Amino acid sequence: MVLSLSTAFAADPKPQYVQVDSAVVRVKASQFAASAGTLKLGDEVTVVEKGKSWSSIKSADGKISGWLPNKSLTTKKLIVKVQSQTSANASELAMAGKGLDKTFEKVYSQVSETSFAQVDKIEAYACSEKDALAFIREGQLFEGGEQ
Repeated sequence: MVLSLSTAFAADPKPQYVQVDSAVVRVKASQFAASAGTLKLGDEVTVVEKGKSWSSIKSADGKISGWLPNKSLTTKKLIVKVQSQTSANASELAMAGKGLDKTFEKVYSQVSETSFAQVDKIEAYACSEKDALAFIREGQLFEGGEQ
């Protein structure tokens, strides 16, 4: 009888919200597990099970289920304003975050006789999630996932 009373009075879990720009939901509680889908900033989820570092979630529309790092979630409802235009692209934002921009790079190159050509080449390299996972499997790297 005590069990049924506690179940009857258990509150529905509070909704949580994605607090990162893009959150890849994983099929297992591991950064290297396959993707079950992607949620975006402000998307509402229900936490099915909460672990130490990861939570099993279900999207509000029920289309995506899997695991997200707890750090990607918040109980605070986020209001996301979408602007139709942006004044900076992703590369410019990354450079600004480092305190650099193309003008600074050009001036610094001239003063110090330094070339950023190799840096620019490395920054332009991209790897797909599929290729990254293949590299991890072939290299038998530790998955590092925990609940």
